[in-house]
Amino acid sequence: MAIAWKPVEQSYKTYLQLIVLIDMLILAAIGVGIYVFVPDTSWLPNPLWFGIPWAALTLFFGLFWSARRFQFTAYARSAEAMYLRRGALWRLTRAVPLNRIQHVEVRQGFIERTLGLAHLTLYTAGSGGADLSIPGLQLADAEQMKSELVSTIAAEPTEEAEHD
Repeated sequence: MAIAWKPVEQSYKTYLQLIVLIDMLILAAIGVGIYVFVPDTSWLPNPLWFGIPWAALTLFFGLFWSARRFQFTAYARSAEAMYLRRGALWRLTRAVPLNRIQHVEVRQGFIERTLGLAHLTLYTAGSGGADLSIPGLQLADAEQMKSELVSTIAAEPTEEAEHD
């Protein structure tokens, strides 16, 4: 059986690029803080030795890596399971059987809310955390998928009903 993969929303690429930019700005702030607040920086090399590679890494991760990660992120649903495929360098395909799902939630961070995106997070029996989190969905699509999954889960017979 072939899986019909659906790509995530185009704005998810912007989300990934913003996350890279924020992370690199935090690292830059730490570096600047070291040069500003450490009394004797004579043992440190010229700031350009850090600034130029930092700028190159920011461009690499912001433009190339984020685009690759976006390109290989997709999800699918079959009659038996929900699937997630992701990975720019290391590829991961994950499946969660529908009959194991116990809880479904839609999550949004600040940047996701700004871009109108959401994560659909699935929790299964016997796990301590989320088993599958599908990023880059439009909020309306995530809410619709959540209600469809909850309806599917509620319609499944329980083990007790099968033994009666």
